[in-house]
Amino acid sequence: MAVATGFRLAVQLHKLVLLVWVVSLATIVPALTVVEVMAGPVRANRPSGGFNGEDLVVFFEIMRPLVTPLAVTLGFGVLVLITWWVVWHAGVVRWFLKTDAIDVRLGEIVGLGLAVWWRYARLALVTLVLLAAVVVVPWLPLLADVEQKTLRPLLILGSVSTIVGVVLVWLAALRGAWMLAEPKRRSALVAWLRGLSAVLRHPLRSFAPLIVWALPGLVLLALPVWYDGPAAVLFLLVSWLLCAFCRVALHLSYAPPKPPPQREISPLEPPGPYRNDHLTDRPWR
Repeated sequence: MAVATGFRLAVQLHKLVLLVWVVSLATIVPALTVVEVMAGPVRANRPSGGFNGEDLVVFFEIMRPLVTPLAVTLGFGVLVLITWWVVWHAGVVRWFLKTDAIDVRLGEIVGLGLAVWWRYARLALVTLVLLAAVVVVPWLPLLADVEQKTLRPLLILGSVSTIVGVVLVWLAALRGAWMLAEPKRRSALVAWLRGLSAVLRHPLRSFAPLIVWALPGLVLLALPVWYDGPAAVLFLLVSWLLCAFCRVALHLSYAPPKPPPQREISPLEPPGPYRNDHLTDRPWR
């Protein structure tokens, strides 16, 4: 089962899970620290530690001079995360498809990913372009003059089309990443199309990991934003660690089945009962 395969391989690649967790924290924690420091004086004035409408106005006034630096920091962090996503996805694919992929070495995985990073960067670019298309195109009819009675159906259709489109594009990219490693496979678009074909041919195997790993991962990623209880930093660390495990398990759930390793035949081993090496090179008479 794909979900079980993802769990087993993610446990085997626990060092990669930790590295994904560390990189995620390193790219986002500086911006979160600035926001937390600036929000401290406003939060301290509240007995419950929360915000009301007036406190939010004061907080946004304090944060206004930092909007541009925070935007640059967050943009750079997103760029680093996408680059790291490309590298470790490519490295994991190449590591798994090796016949002797038993030991886990982070340096080897990162090195294998860097060797083909441009190929997977093209797949990421194709995915981002298609995601932008499926998010924007369903809402284009609303730019025209729409009657009141057709507005609600268009909103429902746009919402459903956007959700379905995003899920299909994402799943096709996840499956296409494994097909991009096939011999003589260079086109990222063709790999994505083959991934989409695999999603449509095997919907259960494609959607099950999404439900088991992706949905909890998104919840764990956003949960610290709403958590305002004790030990908030520890809650953030644990939540994002579990989120990193879900991300790695999601990617590995789409790994193709590998044939069992063949037993090496020793040159000293006698031939089998149905083989006669003394007659193989002689013409039959």
